[in-house]
Amino acid sequence: MPIDFEVGGVYLPPIAQALLLAMPLLFALLWLLQRLGVMQRVWHPALFEGALYSCICALIILFMGS
Repeated sequence: MPIDFEVGGVYLPPIAQALLLAMPLLFALLWLLQRLGVMQRVWHPALFEGALYSCICALIILFMGS
């Protein structure tokens, strides 16, 4: 079971931890996809980035639960 963190008097529930952890992973993955040329083939980059962020968050939450 995920634990709750308190940082500087601010309570971070597990969902907020997953959302914060997903941001650097998203940026690294987008950088890699840009370097490989995948982003030039994407029809709508903003929708793709949002969907990718959702998938990364979902995977983190699944791994946190186990």
